[in-house]
Amino acid sequence: MLKVIAIQPKWWYNSCHKTLKGEYTMSIMLSQEVKGLVNVTIEWAKEYEIELVNTTVLFNVLLTNWLFANATNTNSANGIEAVVDISEEALDAHEFTEEVFSENLEEFQFMEEVLQASEVKESEKVKYTQDFADVFYYAKLEVEEENREELTLDDVILSFLENLSVDMNKLFEKTGTNAEKLENQYIDCIVVDTELSDIPDSLNGCLSVLNERFEQNRDCAILGRDEECKEIWKTMMKRTKRNVILTGKAGVGKSSIVYKITCDIVNGTCPEMFNGYLVLSLDVNNIISGTTYRGQAEERFQNLIDFLKEHKNVILFIDEIHMIIGAGSCSPDDKQDLSNALKPILAGDDVIVIGATTDEEYEQTFGMESALRRRFRKIEVREPKTTEVYSMLKDSIKQLEKYHGVKISRRMVDMIIFYSSCFNYTTSNPDRTKDLIDLSMVTAKMDGKDHVDRESIMKNFDANFKKFHKMPADLIRETAFHEVGHYVVSRFSGKLVDKEVIAISIIPADDYMGVNVYDFTDITARADRDYFIDEIASLLAGKVSEKLFMHSLNNSGASNDLERATKIAYNMVTKYGMTTKLGEHRIYLNDENYQMQTPEVTKSINEEIKSITERARERAETILRNHSSLVTALADELVRKGMLSRKELDKFVKEHESKLVTRT
Repeated sequence: MLKVIAIQPKWWYNSCHKTLKGEYTMSIMLSQEVKGLVNVTIEWAKEYEIELVNTTVLFNVLLTNWLFANATNTNSANGIEAVVDISEEALDAHEFTEEVFSENLEEFQFMEEVLQASEVKESEKVKYTQDFADVFYYAKLEVEEENREELTLDDVILSFLENLSVDMNKLFEKTGTNAEKLENQYIDCIVVDTELSDIPDSLNGCLSVLNERFEQNRDCAILGRDEECKEIWKTMMKRTKRNVILTGKAGVGKSSIVYKITCDIVNGTCPEMFNGYLVLSLDVNNIISGTTYRGQAEERFQNLIDFLKEHKNVILFIDEIHMIIGAGSCSPDDKQDLSNALKPILAGDDVIVIGATTDEEYEQTFGMESALRRRFRKIEVREPKTTEVYSMLKDSIKQLEKYHGVKISRRMVDMIIFYSSCFNYTTSNPDRTKDLIDLSMVTAKMDGKDHVDRESIMKNFDANFKKFHKMPADLIRETAFHEVGHYVVSRFSGKLVDKEVIAISIIPADDYMGVNVYDFTDITARADRDYFIDEIASLLAGKVSEKLFMHSLNNSGASNDLERATKIAYNMVTKYGMTTKLGEHRIYLNDENYQMQTPEVTKSINEEIKSITERARERAETILRNHSSLVTALADELVRKGMLSRKELDKFVKEHESKLVTRT
């Protein structure tokens, strides 16, 4: 039943608003979370057709905050679901007493300022109850008493709990919620001190607060990786198993994703339940450095655990997380390492851990630690397509331009994306492109230029081109046939649709003579037996092409290709069950508890691997023979230019095919 008491005439309300507006100057700032709370509460009141915004509406909105909801769930006899149902029923039925202002003009003045500061649309039309305004007014008084400058969401929640209205007392009684215990628990969960002085002396240099990186630069944008961030937020919002491991090649931006998460927390654009969270970065090397005996390492581990337990609402970021396995142990059999020390934290729900490592390190470490692996959700961070790199680096480019005082055009960035892919293949985009942009700006600046041009970029590769021109002609041609072999088999295999070649280069780099640079497509390949056969064929195609067209048999340039091809064949037999001789449904290896016992099994596996690789080699040879004229023509073009872009390759292939059709 709706009861309206102490209603003042409409003229009173309007005249007060007109008189008071602009005369009161807010002495404190509102946090972004508070502004959001005010707007959402008003919107909810409109949805429920409630004329006067009240604390019942506010309570329903606060229940969407994970920390508040969790404390309510713990201190309610009926649980959070029942509390939500009962409070929503109260809104639907308008089961509350609405009180407008009678004489408390200070509260009214401050509430008007809150509405304006929160940029509420048509704030002059918003009406609210005395108890609703009291929540914000008494929160303000607390902030002023503590000589703080900002009113936060925590201040509002504590003020709400300390100044329960008649309606809220009734609702708490109906839901069996203990307000005092709820308040105490919420206070316990608030991170009060975010200063590094809280960190024990033994952990100095081991922990750093990533939030501080963005506190002074809130406008700093971390672009891209929205999907990965969305999956991380979803995982961290779970009740249990909230930990994440990011895997991917070096340079794909795993750390940047964590920085983006941190930036969102600082700016208040994260899911509401993470407002006020701290993101701490753990340096594994530093935590074990200088420890000469086990007791010292164990002491640091325990100090870390105690610190994390004391500071609730913490996200712990561990880069190179594979290093925690074995870190601090005195021998291979010693179980007192950092990974075991962290397991109690990982199993709980107070601290969230985000780890980052490469695919290889993950398989070598976590692949053998099932108990640890189960505590994390693995999220793969793929290398972005070349078409995505520029948009991801826009903000970084602006920062580099400001730092160097050198401008760079979009066309030059696109050129750098191409050349960085060809010459810095040992790392991944967007990192490799960013590095070359940085270096090209330095080159331009040293040459007295205020912008990056083609010369500024190409000067960074003078040594590579000099080395290329000094290479023997037969070696250049052999390398060209090798790389063209990879390209042609990949292009015409029919199965490798999930990636495409964006460049071929035979200009030597630090670790290789030539390279096919691949880009991901938006097509998902079906990884069946034929797919893996084609993948192996593509890897073997370089050596097959050399043999077919150059009659070359004895060089070591294909060692990496052979290693990768053998590994794929090995997994087909031992991991995926893609074999006939050994049985299609049996897995012989890659089980941490399995040890191969008999030479017979080993012999059978090797025979199957040999059979697979031989079939793939024949597949590569067939494709290359069928396109022999194209292979030769492309190799000639590559020898002449040194490198070919995707556009050049596509144009060349189309022209060659058209010539063949004309001849036919």
